[in-house]
Amino acid sequence: MRRTNDSFAADERAIEGLPIRLVIALVVGVAALSLMMNVLGQFDDSFQEETVTVEFSDELVEVGDTTNVSVVTSEGDPVEGAYVLVRSGSLTVNNGPVELNTTDGYADLTIGANNQNSPINIDFRSDQNRGDIEFEVIPPSDSDYATSETSSKLVVFR
Repeated sequence: MRRTNDSFAADERAIEGLPIRLVIALVVGVAALSLMMNVLGQFDDSFQEETVTVEFSDELVEVGDTTNVSVVTSEGDPVEGAYVLVRSGSLTVNNGPVELNTTDGYADLTIGANNQNSPINIDFRSDQNRGDIEFEVIPPSDSDYATSETSSKLVVFR
């Protein structure tokens, strides 16, 4: 090849059609990406686990009283078929841990003390007038529910 002193602007050896091919490839790629994003956006989030927790009709219960224990989703919908495990907190559950079945999304719970005949029998220390018991949710095995990270507590007094 022979060198000439011609300027770059006068060089006519360019590849014709290359810039338009790049623009077409870019447009086709963006269109394909937008179609894929549209298809992915149509899937629902049913594969994500929804958190369930325990709610009480009364947060503060006297010994011998009955409270309603409900298992609900984050939106407040009842969860049927979940189990609630009742464990000792600052109060000792004598007959525990006790498992409650929430067939309709809730269960009535009567709390007794000092070996009374009730589903949950708690024991106060001699210097204790109130304390709490812990509730943990066990969601139905055939569901996509997940248990809340923290256990719920019910305050009981005498």
